[in-house]
Amino acid sequence: MMFKNRDKIIDRVANMPDGEFSPSDRYWCVTCKMLFDIDKPVCPYMPRVCINTPIPVELIAPETTASLEKFGLFYPKIPQKVMASLAPQVGAEIGRDWADAYLAFLEDWRFPYASEPLQTLKSYLILVSGCETAQRVREGAITFVLTDLRKVWENDIIFDILDAGIGVLKDELKIKSMLDFEELEIIGEMDTGKYYCAMCRKFFEFSVQRKSITCPLMPQKCMATPMPLEKSNYSLMNLMVVYDHTPDIYRRFIEKLPDRASAVPTLAAVLEDEWLFTLEEEPLQAIQQRLGLT
Repeated sequence: MMFKNRDKIIDRVANMPDGEFSPSDRYWCVTCKMLFDIDKPVCPYMPRVCINTPIPVELIAPETTASLEKFGLFYPKIPQKVMASLAPQVGAEIGRDWADAYLAFLEDWRFPYASEPLQTLKSYLILVSGCETAQRVREGAITFVLTDLRKVWENDIIFDILDAGIGVLKDELKIKSMLDFEELEIIGEMDTGKYYCAMCRKFFEFSVQRKSITCPLMPQKCMATPMPLEKSNYSLMNLMVVYDHTPDIYRRFIEKLPDRASAVPTLAAVLEDEWLFTLEEEPLQAIQQRLGLT
């Protein structure tokens, strides 16, 4: 049990007003800033104890594209590694297709991206690269610094891909500054931290491995403690549920790539070797479908 008054919270939540339905099944939360692809306005991860109701994008648009950074910064870098295995087949121009897919996603989810051009660029870079991204801003130029890029992308093609995509976004957002990239290795040969939360049943990957972490999505409010994989009990079904509720931004990216089925072994290897999953047929096929591989 995560907290002593859990039963009282469950009873109180059950008697609170219901949320509004979204005709598109697109919701966001003003508290955790997460986005949800769900069929009813109930938190999909802690439905009985969460005191928030997800907000339909048709009722109130998401506040900022910064909410998209969570998928790139804290979620497992599984989609990006699939993308990295397929991208060399098509070259740098896939970046333009990904930028178009990103803009279509922002339109569908009603983000006010035109009013936050730099943040919109940064969110795109983080989604695609899976890396923290710093900015060196000066008059007439912006340098984006991608940290620990080689943990996800081994091929230098990523810089050409990002450059092609940024060109599309720069025109759309009417940015006049020159844009370029650098990379910086911070954690080096150390393993990235991989964790599982028994309360919300989500997986996290960021920074270096620690004995435990504070929830990266709601660090000031969450009372659970995500733990390293070897100290956790989980199954591939848990990850399948995460992808069931996560917006389809990575499927939109991956579906732009050819011969997608050839990346299924890459997906399986990442799940088994890096995340210590026992591969089960039903959830594996569901994850493949959700990522656009089948």
